[in-house]
Amino acid sequence: MTGGPGTVPGRVEITTRALTSCARAVAAERLGAPAKRVRVELGDARGALALEITGPVAAGTDLVQEATTAAAEVRSRVSALTGRRVGSARIELTGIVRERDTRVR
Repeated sequence: MTGGPGTVPGRVEITTRALTSCARAVAAERLGAPAKRVRVELGDARGALALEITGPVAAGTDLVQEATTAAAEVRSRVSALTGRRVGSARIELTGIVRERDTRVR
């Protein structure tokens, strides 16, 4: 048996659907947008996970910088949550979410 004390033999598999849902939730939270307005497609980046994210961003000052920072943070967070190497995260902004758009009714 391999592994250290407290390890359980076997393996854990995360489905594509679960990875997509996780990435969508992380991206929506980071962009300040409702998850239902964010789309995520998974791809391959030389053996690592590639994220193609499409959705709106919360109103801010510098949208280009916000998207660049968000991509790096989403890549890091999805990697930490799933244990998968995320090679790239590309964000295509489709609009701006104002505060009243995100309010729960």
